[in-house]
Amino acid sequence: MTSRSAALALVSCLVLSGCSLLSGDPEDEDRPVRIDPLTSMTESGARLAGGALEDAPRYDVRADVAPATGRVRGTVRAELPVGTGAENVTLRYFAGVPDFEIEAGLGEVAVDGEPAEARRDDSIVRVPLPDGHDGRVEVTVPFSYVLPPAPEGGGLLDQLGGMGGPADVGLLARHPKAVNLGHWFPLWVPEGGSAEPDPEGFGDIGNFPAAAIRAELTVPERWTVVDGGVRVSEDTAEGRRTVVSEGYGMNDLVVSLLRGYASESVTLSGDLDGVRVTAYAPRSEREVLGQVLDETTVAVETLSASLAPYPWREFDVVSAPLGAGVGGMEWPGATWIEPDLFAGGLPGLGGLTDSLGDLGGLLGGEAGELGDLGSLLGGGEGGKVLETLRAWTIAHEVGHEWWHVIVGNDSVLDPVVDEPLAQHSACLVMRRSHPADADALCAGHVDTAYEQMRLLGDGDASAARPTDAFATSGQYAGVVYGKAAAFYRALEDEFGREQVEDALADVVREHAFEMLDADRLRDALATSLDGGDRFDRLWTRWMEGRHGDADLGVDPGAGLGDLEGVLGGGVEGQDLDELSELITGLLGDLATQGAR
Repeated sequence: MTSRSAALALVSCLVLSGCSLLSGDPEDEDRPVRIDPLTSMTESGARLAGGALEDAPRYDVRADVAPATGRVRGTVRAELPVGTGAENVTLRYFAGVPDFEIEAGLGEVAVDGEPAEARRDDSIVRVPLPDGHDGRVEVTVPFSYVLPPAPEGGGLLDQLGGMGGPADVGLLARHPKAVNLGHWFPLWVPEGGSAEPDPEGFGDIGNFPAAAIRAELTVPERWTVVDGGVRVSEDTAEGRRTVVSEGYGMNDLVVSLLRGYASESVTLSGDLDGVRVTAYAPRSEREVLGQVLDETTVAVETLSASLAPYPWREFDVVSAPLGAGVGGMEWPGATWIEPDLFAGGLPGLGGLTDSLGDLGGLLGGEAGELGDLGSLLGGGEGGKVLETLRAWTIAHEVGHEWWHVIVGNDSVLDPVVDEPLAQHSACLVMRRSHPADADALCAGHVDTAYEQMRLLGDGDASAARPTDAFATSGQYAGVVYGKAAAFYRALEDEFGREQVEDALADVVREHAFEMLDADRLRDALATSLDGGDRFDRLWTRWMEGRHGDADLGVDPGAGLGDLEGVLGGGVEGQDLDELSELITGLLGDLATQGAR
C-alpha cells in the first residue's frame, strides 16, 4: 500500500466510522460487496458526509443489456434500513409505469435469503417482511424488461407542447446510438414517500435516499458505458464488455450506453483537485464539446465555492435524447442534456436561427423580422436569454447535485425544495460567467417562466404542493421554476446576497445526505438567517400565496388572445391559427427547459 492509499484508507475509517459501507467478500454471492467511500468520493466529500451514511441503503445490482433489442435482465440485492416495525418494503420499479407499455417482469423475490410473496402494482413493488426482523433486511429482486424504442421525430409542431408524464421524458429508452437507463433498477421508497403505482403530475418522481451503490453491467463490446459512479473495473471478452462502477452517497446510479460518441475531459484543481469533468456528444457534434465542458466546469466550480465542494471524483454531461419539452435531466454524478440544446439550438427544434426562421416563414418574413415576437420568446436584450439557454440549463442541472442529491427531497411531494434552488443556483453561476448581465439573465430565465405561464392562460398557485396538484405542466413550470425561484432574489433583497448564500451553504453542511421536506427547508433557512417574522412573511407570500402577478409585475390580462395585434397585423386565418399553436408550444417548451 502506497502512502497516499494508506492515507485515504485512514480518512475513510476515521471520518466514516468504518472502512466500508458494504461488508463481505466481493466473491461471496450471498452477501453484498465491499464499497470504499473514497473510491467515488473526494476527501472533502467524505468529510461532508460524515456519519450520515452509516445506516444508508446498500445496493448491489448486476445486469445484462442488449441495446439492439432493448432487453434488460438483472438482479438487485438491497440491504435496507426499514426499521423494526416495518411490515413491508416498498420499491419503485420505474419500468412498470403503464405508459411504457412494456412487459416489466419480476423473478423470485427473497428477503434475507428466504422466498417472499412480492406484490406488484404497476411501478410499485411491495415485499412483505417476516415477523421479528431486526430492522435491516436484505431484499433480492430479479428483474427484466424491454426498453421502449424512442418515438420517431415529428415536425416542428410535433416537437412542442411541454412536458408529458414520467414515461414521456425518455429516461428509459433506446435509440440507434444511445440507450438511456434512468431509474433502471428497483429502488427503495421509505415509509411516507410518494409511491403512486401510476404517477401523475409533472416533473421528477425521484424520492430515494442517499445510498451506497455498486453496479456491474454487461453490454456488447462496441458500446461505451457512461455512468454516474466511478469505474472500478472494465473487462472485455468474447465480444462483451463488463464494467463495474460504484457510487457512495448517491440516490441512484444512472447509465448511458453510447455508440459513435466523442468525449473531452478536464481535471479540476484547487478545492476540487482531481475531480474530472467529461462531456460526451455524437462525433458530428464534437466541435461543441469544449464549450459544454467550459459551461459545466464553471457551474461545478462556482457552486462548490458557494455551497460546499462537489463531493464526487467525476461528473459527466451527456448529449442524451429526451422527450418533448425536456431540456435536461439531473442524476448523481451526471446530467443529460437534450441533443439540440447541447449543440446550441432549441430542444426539439434544431438550431436557434433555423427555429426562428420557421416562425418567420409563417409570417412571410425572416427570423430577424419578428418584431415584438422576440420579447415574447424571452429574448429581450439582444436575445441573451435564448443565447444562454444551454449554459443556464447546464447550471440548473449541476445545481441539482446540491439540491436533490446532496440535500435530498421527495420530488413528487416537495418539488419546491429542489427545483427553485436549482434555478437560484443557476443565477449564482451566471453571476460568475456573465457578471455584466447576470441580474438580467437571472430575471429573464426565472421570471419569464412565470410570465409565459400567465401568457398561456394558466393561473397562479401555491408553490408548496405536490406535482399532481398543478393543473398543467405550464402552471407547474411557471410557479415552481419561476415564482418560487424568484423568492430567493426577494430573500436577497431583504437579508443581503452574502447572507443568503451563507444560509444555503449552512443548509448543505447541516443536512447533507438527508431528506428534507418544505417545512424542514423553511426552518433551516429561517434559523440560519435568524429571520424571524421577516423570513416567515416572505416564505408565506412567495411559497404558499398567490401574489405572483404583483410580485413579478405581470399584467394578469396579458395573453395570446390578441396574437394578431401583438404581431402587428398581416396574419390571418389558418396561418394565424398555426402560428398561435407554434408560439404556444414554444413558450411552454422554453418555460420547462431544465425542468427535470
